Amino acid sequence: MDAFLALLGPEIEDASEETFTLFSQSRSLSQDLGMLDPTATSVDITINNRDFTITQSPGLLQSNREGGTTGAAVWRTSIFLAKWLESTKCPLFQQRVLKKGSTVLELGSGISGLTASVLAPKITRFVATDQAYALKLLGQNIDSNVPTLRRKSAAPTYRIDILPLDWEQDDVRSFLSSHELSADVDLVLASDCIYNYALIDSFVDVCAEICQSRTHADEGGGQETAPTVCIIAQQLRQPDVFEQWLEEFMRKFRVWRVAEALLGGEVEGGKGFCIHVGVLR
Repeated sequence: MDAFLALLGPEIEDASEETFTLFSQSRSLSQDLGMLDPTATSVDITINNRDFTITQSPGLLQSNREGGTTGAAVWRTSIFLAKWLESTKCPLFQQRVLKKGSTVLELGSGISGLTASVLAPKITRFVATDQAYALKLLGQNIDSNVPTLRRKSAAPTYRIDILPLDWEQDDVRSFLSSHELSADVDLVLASDCIYNYALIDSFVDVCAEICQSRTHADEGGGQETAPTVCIIAQQLRQPDVFEQWLEEFMRKFRVWRVAEALLGGEVEGGKGFCIHVGVLR
């Protein structure tokens, strides 16, 4: 873990300075929300020479469902993150943060299933979570884009769980316990989960509670394990929202930004996006 964090470079010490640096350097800040094509019923995406067809729900996206429907379409940040995870420059496997046997929990998975499709075959367990409305389509997209899950004759070497998790309503510790995740999450992933002020506190809290569950397990006399790592990918839109998120996140986490050199040339169109790494204080 120390080698991985050292590779990332200096730890972020000032949220305001980090916000200024990112937003002043990016010349391609998007004026739209960041959806790939919200009106299409399906979109085709290529990542590392692998083709994915993602089914969307424009009708659900435009509905007035209480609690929002932003997860019903493919967001550009999820493509950016998936490309990085497949990139030869991604240090997560090189530095053994992830390996065969690891468990990854994704917050706000939406309907695309891209990160699950990319990561799951390389680890042992991928847990995709979101509000219940997104899960059926998420499952369909994962099933269609991870062919080995459909091969009944072959014993799978990994599993993908698709579970409902509402940050504002659910008891996170009970969720983790009921799904045998209390001490097992190696990495928390989130892509474009912060796009307004109202989500910041609950998002930071759920990240912290997941990471604290492993700390509590170690304190209970279990075998000491590496801390759970948070990977947060975002599109740069509103500097005020970003800065408030980072301030709250830094209260509970030590934070680093993944430098452009570690994003790799495979991550096309990376301007206007960023990835931060958090480790519980």
